[in-house]
Amino acid sequence: MFLLTKQWLGAWFSLSGLRWAWESDAPALGMENEGRERLAEGFVPRFVIDYAPYVHLHSKDIFLPGDIGEHLQHTISYLNYTPLTSPQTRQSLTSLSNLNRFGPSVYLTSDDDPETQPSWLRGEHNRPVPIGNGGTDAGASTAPGIIIWTEKGNNVTDAFYFYFYSFNLGNKVIDWRFGNHVGDWEHTAVRFISGIPQSIFYSEHSGGAAYKFGAVEKIGVRPVCYSASGSHANYARPGAHYYAIPFHLLADQTDKGPLWDVTKNSYIYKYDIAHDVLQPSGDTPGAPVDWFHFGGKWGDKMYKASDKRQWMVAGQYHYVDGPTGPKFKNLARKEICQNEGVCTLRSSLTEEVEIPFLAPEDWDGEGADELVDLLDEKEKRDEIK
Repeated sequence: MFLLTKQWLGAWFSLSGLRWAWESDAPALGMENEGRERLAEGFVPRFVIDYAPYVHLHSKDIFLPGDIGEHLQHTISYLNYTPLTSPQTRQSLTSLSNLNRFGPSVYLTSDDDPETQPSWLRGEHNRPVPIGNGGTDAGASTAPGIIIWTEKGNNVTDAFYFYFYSFNLGNKVIDWRFGNHVGDWEHTAVRFISGIPQSIFYSEHSGGAAYKFGAVEKIGVRPVCYSASGSHANYARPGAHYYAIPFHLLADQTDKGPLWDVTKNSYIYKYDIAHDVLQPSGDTPGAPVDWFHFGGKWGDKMYKASDKRQWMVAGQYHYVDGPTGPKFKNLARKEICQNEGVCTLRSSLTEEVEIPFLAPEDWDGEGADELVDLLDEKEKRDEIK
């Protein structure tokens, strides 16, 4: 269906010591200690790191990786639109789940107006170290990634690589931008059998996509992921990615921008799904755990219609709710796809499914009312200008 629905909306200047003064006694660690035995009890399996994806950020994206600890220092917990604490109170990665007693409608609400694009929201200070520098920190960001592995029986291991951004900039349709939200979680997942990678999932728009591991681009043996400008949706190749509506009106854009290597700085965990226990890896023993169990949203609640930052056209909103965290991305999935039921493993990048460009004579008219509303609003704006 080509209706304009909410589905297609999607979805610090940091000294390392300062970040950990906020949250923990030990930093997120890179994987520079090659002599450590990864298969030892409590340590991440070697293959989870060896086949971790590289992420190409978009070359013109102004919203770069975010530090989840820093994010908490600039947000206030709200129950819907009502603050739960004083403006001076900040949450911690080691106690965030205490907010669960208020139910699922808790929002980590920005204490800055996102329209002003404060530095912590943009994450410019977390830009990865250029690969061309050639140092051991090449590709590292000061914002830690999240690596979680789960063992599912029959020698199956799923490894999840989560990427956090403090802001999601929605895409434009006919001069209208929809789907902005504070807080943004994206991920890739690799399924291993007996330590051998079999398939990979990318959290692109319209439900994501899965590929046979051999089908995707790699640097060495590691798969490559492309993060879309603004929305940060993950794709397997660079270029334009049309989705959700006809006439190529809506697209994510990816390119070979800065390369982010999350293995250089990550919190690493093993997750026991059956018992709901998250355990820090021996590689990052001081990694905070409590934040993972927070059941609320990592950003603002959708702004009210009376808020000057909000608008609605054809049933779609400029600002929408922030997202839930990694725990709620179906880590218990039976197949590699996040959505259960239909999981097609593509054998090549040319199998990528997109919304085709439709010539007017081929269009069945579905979604016409929404498109007319958008065009009418654009005409009104043009007249005002």
